[in-house]
Amino acid sequence: MRHFYPDKKSVRLLQIIISAIGFILYLTAKHYIHSKSTLLILGTIIVSLCICIMFIYLPLYFSSLKYIVTDTEIIRTGGVFIKVHQSVLFSSIQYVTVVKTFLSGYTGLNFIIFFVFGGRFRLMFLSRNDIDEILRLSGTVYRKEK
Repeated sequence: MRHFYPDKKSVRLLQIIISAIGFILYLTAKHYIHSKSTLLILGTIIVSLCICIMFIYLPLYFSSLKYIVTDTEIIRTGGVFIKVHQSVLFSSIQYVTVVKTFLSGYTGLNFIIFFVFGGRFRLMFLSRNDIDEILRLSGTVYRKEK
């Protein structure tokens, strides 16, 4: 039985992306809203929401996310407000999609999508080495990139 956890680099990247989205939302609001008091209230709401997501929700989510690979199945646990436990038997996997983003070794935005009978089973924010290890343990045919 092996335990896998999400790559911590992806938390930092998501925090940067959320900051950029918050800044763009504020600039867009500044362009369309000419009332300073309304802009101040909206800016405060945007900043508060971004801070809550970046420094409260994302760390809690990533600390709760865990993948366990046994001899026969993969188990995914996670969730901040509602804890979710999912498992998939290796025998029910039909095919696999591996998603690796640009500079995924530095960003940690790597995903495995197992297509199983009746749905999809996603393993998100894994390092490249963890992806290779999970696919090897699951017995899935996968050709490693060089």
